[in-house]
Amino acid sequence: MRKILFFIVIFTATAAFTQNGADTLKPWKVSGIGSLTINQASFSNWSPGGENSLSATAFLKFYADYTRDKFSFNNTVNLKYGMINSESESLKKNEDLIELISQYNHNLSKHWSASALVNFNTQFANGYNYPDDSTVISTFMAPAYLTIAPGVLYKPVDYFSILFAPISMRSIIVMDQDLADIGAFGVDKADTLSDGSIDRGTGKNSKFKLGTFVEFYFKKEIKTDLAIESKLNLFYNYLQDNNIPNGVNPVDFNWETFINYKISKWFSANLFVHLAYMPGDVFIERGNDLNGNTITVSPNDKLQIKQSFGIGLAYNF
Repeated sequence: MRKILFFIVIFTATAAFTQNGADTLKPWKVSGIGSLTINQASFSNWSPGGENSLSATAFLKFYADYTRDKFSFNNTVNLKYGMINSESESLKKNEDLIELISQYNHNLSKHWSASALVNFNTQFANGYNYPDDSTVISTFMAPAYLTIAPGVLYKPVDYFSILFAPISMRSIIVMDQDLADIGAFGVDKADTLSDGSIDRGTGKNSKFKLGTFVEFYFKKEIKTDLAIESKLNLFYNYLQDNNIPNGVNPVDFNWETFINYKISKWFSANLFVHLAYMPGDVFIERGNDLNGNTITVSPNDKLQIKQSFGIGLAYNF
């Protein structure tokens, strides 16, 4: 609950800041969108069938960019949280994201810059092994991902760029010790005792990767009321990773696309599409046997797809 209140405070403070942002930080260019989408479905004697449901999703995209002479400093905050309630299942979250991005650039020529990118993301609240709503499989800072990528930026036009970082660092952070002990999200799991049980507290809370990072970034207003932002990043891990099956390339792939159509100043429609392939992560499945919990760990070597569409109250600034 405290994390949800934190989200509301950030959302309110940002909205208030943008009202007088021009007077407060004149050298900065501040923009973004805040949205609240509510979806409801109800059925009564409906022959094709259906289930009553109610869902709500709030999100904030906030940009703060500073440019002076040959230097630029670009910052993005992405916050998203949603919940859904239906007849067959209790209230549960269906969206959860905290993402902070900062990028520093120093122009070397018209289209080339020395650059450094820092990307951090995690989530607000616990995730559960639904329909089991008592077994936690993720939580705040478990996982969290931190990428630090110094390199060169090629930007031929204002709305498209390519960042290449031949030596970059990516870390996986799992601050929940129970999850760390079972090796969730690819960290090294706890030692096994002679009786086969887990030596609790010995699981690693982080895992570091060293490799090449490439990001393709596109952000443009196609027309006054339609904007597209798309980000594709690839990370090739140089280090040995025992979680990756033999014959599988150690490449993390993430492609996120956000399309926003501004219906009016206070209403908009938006589409999110996220494709991910992260073979170094693992699936954690829990079950029960006569002796207690059983845990199954398997490589996450499949393409992950997430898509959401909403129409609702929005404020563009």
